[in-house]
Amino acid sequence: MPEAKNILVAVELHEQHAVPVLQWATLMARRAGGRLTLLHVNEATASLQTGGAFSRTSGIEPETVERWRHQYGATTRAELHSLLAQHCVGVPADILLLEGRTPAVILGAIESTNCDLVVMGTHGRPWYERALIGSTAEAVLRASFAPVLIVHNTSALPALPQLSRLLFPTDFSPASIKGEEWTRFLVAHGTHEVLLVHTVENPLLDLYNPDTVNVDVRRLMEESRQHPPRSAQPFWDHAYQFAHAKLSEVRQQILSTSQGGDQVEVLVSEGPAAEHILHVAEQKTPDLIVMATHGRTGMQRFLLGSVTNKVVRAVSCPVLVVPNHS
Repeated sequence: MPEAKNILVAVELHEQHAVPVLQWATLMARRAGGRLTLLHVNEATASLQTGGAFSRTSGIEPETVERWRHQYGATTRAELHSLLAQHCVGVPADILLLEGRTPAVILGAIESTNCDLVVMGTHGRPWYERALIGSTAEAVLRASFAPVLIVHNTSALPALPQLSRLLFPTDFSPASIKGEEWTRFLVAHGTHEVLLVHTVENPLLDLYNPDTVNVDVRRLMEESRQHPPRSAQPFWDHAYQFAHAKLSEVRQQILSTSQGGDQVEVLVSEGPAAEHILHVAEQKTPDLIVMATHGRTGMQRFLLGSVTNKVVRAVSCPVLVVPNHS
């Protein structure tokens, strides 16, 4: 079963961006009895380190760089302590200030702190700028071995977050087990409603055991002469039945970890998976989406899975991305 005892929170020094991230991190910590580590990365003086090439060629004295670093650190700590006092009351927290390129520093901190969960923000963008989620979030999501909770930063500060309803899409692959575990964990810690979603994109996949379909071949051939699309209908029907049966199993497992009175709704549809997930998210307005991704190595990790990428970019609610290797 997952844990959220040690939560790493990547924080920007801008209230508009920091508050939603801190609020969600605090909610997770309170639910699970966790501790926060607020990480802020100073990129401004990273290239000015004493002896660095830029420092030598720019003529900036090492003493000046150290003075800037000290001033930045003091100001940052004061702002982070203020944010903690306003938004993280009652939750134990540490502050970690590091220098360097933000994605690399966050990934290094994930490893050094051995955190159970990462919480970070990503800036909202209009549709024509959404080719990628955002350079920092994209890099961390691609390489993190810990689950990452992506919180969309908005221009207006939202109301206090709640975690009553979550959406969990599953493709029944081994990778999805990690997402199911996090879903059960959140239900055990106060989530009351779960939307279980599966999308049938191809009913002939081995996943649905198409060889077990009971087909009257003669009747099927006769109907197909007049209505060609009907030739695949038994396979679609079988895939739907299979999906409902699998989701019913997941539903029972989730309900077994609940405190009673919880609701788990099963939703099966066909078509592109990302479109189905986004449609359900728009109609049902979950507080959180839990998505498991397939573990990849090497060049295969250059981009996130297309479904996860599309969902994270398009929804307004936070998305918990759980890697298969977490």
